[in-house]
Amino acid sequence: MLYIPRVRRSIVVLFALSLVAGFSPAAVAEPLAPSDMTAAVAVYDRQRDRFTVERDADKPFRSASVVKLLIALDHLYQHDPELVLEKAKTDAARSDILYLRAMLRGSWDYAASVFWVRGGYADILRRMVERIGLTGTSPPEKPGMWGYTSITPNDVVRVYNHILDEAPAKYRDFIMTNIHMWEKCGEDAWDQSFGIPRAFGKPWSAKQGWSAWGATPPAGQDCSLGSARMAAGPPVPAAKEDVVDLSSPLLHTTGTVGEGDRSVVVVFSTFPKGTTWKEGSDRITKYTRSLFPWVPGARPGRG
Repeated sequence: MLYIPRVRRSIVVLFALSLVAGFSPAAVAEPLAPSDMTAAVAVYDRQRDRFTVERDADKPFRSASVVKLLIALDHLYQHDPELVLEKAKTDAARSDILYLRAMLRGSWDYAASVFWVRGGYADILRRMVERIGLTGTSPPEKPGMWGYTSITPNDVVRVYNHILDEAPAKYRDFIMTNIHMWEKCGEDAWDQSFGIPRAFGKPWSAKQGWSAWGATPPAGQDCSLGSARMAAGPPVPAAKEDVVDLSSPLLHTTGTVGEGDRSVVVVFSTFPKGTTWKEGSDRITKYTRSLFPWVPGARPGRG
């Protein structure tokens, strides 16, 4: 007998029901997050210009590395730099391109700290809030702690929609190309393949966030593809959170899913202290996968 895993069974059933006249996923409530995680979700269909899921989507969370989208976008608006490495005329310009790439693909904290300081700390957020029309984003209490920026899932959807539909084409292409070229191993050796990358088949893009799991993975659990990491000296203070201020372990998965970046998917989550990285990664991936019927353009993942 053919066995279909539970989550995929629900997808198959909903797909079959979608063939029945008058049925749509919107007519069925999207699945709740399991009791061992707290989640907030926003899924936006860019083709139909509407949300398909909003669950606690105006609830603020600390951003972790998701704020790097705003750090990168603000840098582009402020400086309008050359973004083609081969055309950059100075070492500084070439270095900035490489730093932006590493920040968006591998979530390099040091690069984020460099641009955060250069952009004036919270001034970056004030400019982005005004330009994009963000309603649930505020700066961290400690200016250097960019990862403690407060942001909502709905605001992250606004950020993606701005990048895709309003930002200059060269900014859009640079950011989206790099998050489509997401790297499995983060620059801090944590495995970024949770949520969107495992829940959906390509095409997709991803900008992930994580916090309060420790500076590096436990011995023997680091993610490594054998690629050399960038070395540019120790991180400036903004790069790492103060250990005494850490709260619940957090995983965020954000990005676009489907041809032409059809859907924007944002899943924020926190977990009880004591949760392992694998447990948290598996939970957010399972929950993200369960949203499949509400993500237009999505293809089933294999992870």
